[in-house]
Amino acid sequence: MTVKQRKMAQSQPSLNRQTGAAAIWMGLTLVPIMGFTFWAVEGTRYVQETSRLRDAAEAAAIAVTIEDVESDSQALAKRYVENYVRDIKSSSVTTTKFVQEQDLDNNQDEYTQYTVNATTTHDSWFASSFIPSFNDTQDLAGYSLARKYPAYLGDNNIDIVFVSDFSGSMSSEWGSGGNKSRKIDDLKTAIDSISKRILCKEEDSELSKEFEVEECNEQQTEQANKVNNSIAFVPYNIRTRESDSDGYVYAVSQLRYKNNVDTWRTDTTYEQVDWNKWRSYYDYSIQYCSSQRYYCPNGSSEEQQEAKRIIGALGLGWSQYTYHTENYSYVNFNKTINQMMTNHFPKVKTHYRVDGNRLYAGYGSWQGDQFKSISLTNNIQKLSPISEMWAGGSTAVFQGIIRGAQVLADGDPNSDDEEEQEAYNKKVKMLLILSDGQESLITVFSINW
Repeated sequence: MTVKQRKMAQSQPSLNRQTGAAAIWMGLTLVPIMGFTFWAVEGTRYVQETSRLRDAAEAAAIAVTIEDVESDSQALAKRYVENYVRDIKSSSVTTTKFVQEQDLDNNQDEYTQYTVNATTTHDSWFASSFIPSFNDTQDLAGYSLARKYPAYLGDNNIDIVFVSDFSGSMSSEWGSGGNKSRKIDDLKTAIDSISKRILCKEEDSELSKEFEVEECNEQQTEQANKVNNSIAFVPYNIRTRESDSDGYVYAVSQLRYKNNVDTWRTDTTYEQVDWNKWRSYYDYSIQYCSSQRYYCPNGSSEEQQEAKRIIGALGLGWSQYTYHTENYSYVNFNKTINQMMTNHFPKVKTHYRVDGNRLYAGYGSWQGDQFKSISLTNNIQKLSPISEMWAGGSTAVFQGIIRGAQVLADGDPNSDDEEEQEAYNKKVKMLLILSDGQESLITVFSINW
């Protein structure tokens, strides 16, 4: 055996011992590394699920308090929790009702309160007896309470604006199975029922030349004079609708839009586009116009620049599809809020007629009488057209809410007559939003975030 071979033979046991030590150190190091990984992944999951559970408990507390049927409250709260929290192995939901009586001596108002306590059990993804981790199952807890105070109208009058969802989903029935009413029919029934309670009945009304009620012959006890109650109706789908002096019906947006988006494309802004003009053109016509003004309706460079802006704002292709006109990146939220109480029709050019529409989506029917707004009125006869209106189109409840707030504010006389103004100030003002909760533009806005 050579000297070199002898040295190699002597070093082999030492190398084996070093390799074994390294393997032991690697194994010991992997335990905390895997533990940190398990804690990070599972911990994040449970933090998110706890947040969802608390949100569900809050929503459940509000729901059971509004319904105020103690015998059904626990089942209703449990449905909220189990439909909102994911991957539940088991759940325990309890509700507690408390009624506070009015105590004038201690300045204590009457209220009804419901408390929801919810606990859910979940299987851990990375449970291990060797590596630090969560237990095999983990309990999460959520708690919330809600109160409602009775509203006493007494001798106060009221203005109500019904902001009503008239999108396509409202034409469907509640749930599955037969013999169920349609959502839109129930909405109309609710409006009709409330209107008959707070406005004069047709047979007991005396109308002025302006078709507003001057006297109410119904026998009234502790209620305020119904003549001074008013109701308005603001239906919406993707937008609300307004009519011009010629009777044409427009889909109207109450949003304001930015003027500094994609300026590399064109200097023409969103609000400078004549959206009504382009409604009757297919997307490929606009594509041709943007490339050569020769293809534009009147061959003008202004039309070419508008076509470029439409392509950017709507994301136009060549497929002859229709497009929603709202794009998140174009919405000027600050300006919209600051001008929220101003009706932008017809001054701002973002509206378009519903008839002859080939480009835009979600506006509903070409027919102008699909639905329309009704201003505040104390004449129940003016609400009768609601029964003939029908649902269709996409949904953007914010359009209805903004327009509804404007209509409600129109009831303010802004009068120099102190008595008239004081009577209005004492009125109860309500904006009631009636919807099945299915929004369309949430998806659109998320895509363009």
